[in-house]
Amino acid sequence: MILEGLKGYRGYPGGFKAYAKAFPTVELSWWHRVGDRRTISRLRTLAPAGFRFSVFGHKHFSFQPSGEERRTLRRFLRRFGLFGEKRGAVRIAVPQDVDPTQLVRWLDLLEEVLKEVGPVPLAFQAEEALHPLLKERGYALVNQTGGPFLYLVDPGEIPREGEGYLYRSPISSQAAPSVLHLGAEVERD
Repeated sequence: MILEGLKGYRGYPGGFKAYAKAFPTVELSWWHRVGDRRTISRLRTLAPAGFRFSVFGHKHFSFQPSGEERRTLRRFLRRFGLFGEKRGAVRIAVPQDVDPTQLVRWLDLLEEVLKEVGPVPLAFQAEEALHPLLKERGYALVNQTGGPFLYLVDPGEIPREGEGYLYRSPISSQAAPSVLHLGAEVERD
């Protein structure tokens, strides 16, 4: 089954409670920084059983293996883990200028971090030249079939079968994009 929702719930008439009654999932933007613990806890409590939170982020990924990158990845993935049984998936946008060799080293680092924090469903949004490398590693690709699950963002066509997530951009009468952490301080793990 493909769960369908919006990219964000901010501005949805009736707020998150109304949104969670209308949709089974939401994609939260963690592009600028990760969500704070209190907001994650509040949303998780408000969401009904079976609801799933996915996140999109994070502009601070350097795609360079380093101690700082390890800390950024660890913090991001641990914070996502706070959604517990209501976790959906993580969408990661790979910049166009990332060299395949550099991406391989970054994926090695990512996989080391995943051993520490536990498995996380990941979908990559990357230029087509990087698709074979990501598929070879067993990752889902945004708007592509043939991975461990589907992660669709404003798709042109919706597959008739499959498991995963579909997120649409809200129309102005529905909502503006969500930023889970808006106005909140980022806590360090």
